Parts: sequence; structure tokens; C-alpha cells
Amino acid sequence: MDDAENKTLNDRQPETPGLEQLTDTARSLKNWLITAGLAAVIVLAIFLYRANRDANEEKASRMLGEARNVQALQAILNQYPSTSAARLSILQMAKAQYDNGDYVAAQTTYKNFLSKYPDHPMAGIAEVGLIHCTEGVGQTDQALAAFTAFALKNKDHFLAPVALFGKARCLETLKRHKEARAVYEDFLVSHPKSEWQGDIEEALKQLDRDARKPSVAL
Repeated sequence: MDDAENKTLNDRQPETPGLEQLTDTARSLKNWLITAGLAAVIVLAIFLYRANRDANEEKASRMLGEARNVQALQAILNQYPSTSAARLSILQMAKAQYDNGDYVAAQTTYKNFLSKYPDHPMAGIAEVGLIHCTEGVGQTDQALAAFTAFALKNKDHFLAPVALFGKARCLETLKRHKEARAVYEDFLVSHPKSEWQGDIEEALKQLDRDARKPSVAL
């Protein structure tokens, strides 16, 4: 076999990978394994986070359902502050404070909720609750203005009737009985089949009784 034939055979034989090629392959494989490992760790971390979050949400929701006082509601905030139940417990706490006659504390709690969660679906509850507290501490004129503004701005809100009734109540407190009556009557005309009809009719009767009471000179 001459030199030309030997050269042809050598050209056909596959080349044996050199040390440099093997090193590059190993390095690539190592990098891939590291990347895949990191991805697996991230996926596992996300899974564990979600599982822990769901478990906390369940525990906090159960505590919220069983809460009967401010202390129990505060415990939810302390133990599970990032849960949905914790946010709702703030509203529950404010309501409990209001029901206990602690209007100043309720004001602070409602303001705290609104400052932290201004876009929360339940923010309207905090807004109206805060106005009730304003009324509760005797700031009737301010409460009247706030109830009126909320009702005008949120005509389709489920709390709009509550704001209107608060407005009428403030007017009555200020001895503006005709204006208070107009608020109730306008609502009845606009909502002839409202579930509030019975309450409004009773409020109108009470309004008439109050209007007939003689004024006491100071």
C-alpha cells in the first residue's frame, strides 16, 4: 500500500477526542447539572412556600372564625401577619372596639387598615367604619360631610345605603329633621323594593316622634 492509500485510510478513521475536548464536555455537563440543580431547588422552595402559606392561611382562617374578642384577633396578627385572615382581623378588631364604645381605638385601627391596604376589596368597610367613629366621638358635622361624600362617590357600592342612613342620622342629631326625612324618602323612591324598606319606615316614624318633641332651651 503506497503513501497515498495510507493517507486516504487515515482520513477515514474517526479522530480520538483530545483531553481539551473532554474537559470542555465535562465542564458543560457540570454547568448543566448546577443549573438543573438550582432550578430544582427553586421549584422545591416555591412548593414549600406555597404549602406553608396555604397551611398558615388555613390556620389563620380557623382562628378568625373562632375569635370572640380583641385579644383573639390580635393573636392572628401576631402569629400570621401576612395572611388574608390577618387583614380581615383588623376590620373585625375595629368593629369590636366600636361595639365596645372605644371609638378612638376603632378610629386608629380603621386608619391603620386603610394606610396599609388602600386598594383592598374591603377598604370601603374601613372607610364607612371610620366615619361611624367620627360620629361616635361627637363630630357630627364632620361625619355628615363624610357620609355625604362617600354616598355620592360610591353610588353603586353595597355600603352606599349605610352611608345615606348615616347622613340622615347626623341630620337628625343636628335637628335638621326635614332634610333627614328627605334622605329617607328619596331612598325609598329610588329603591321601592329595597330590603331596607322596613328599617327606613321605622326610622321615619322615629323621626316624626323626635320632631314633635319640644325643644329644650339652654
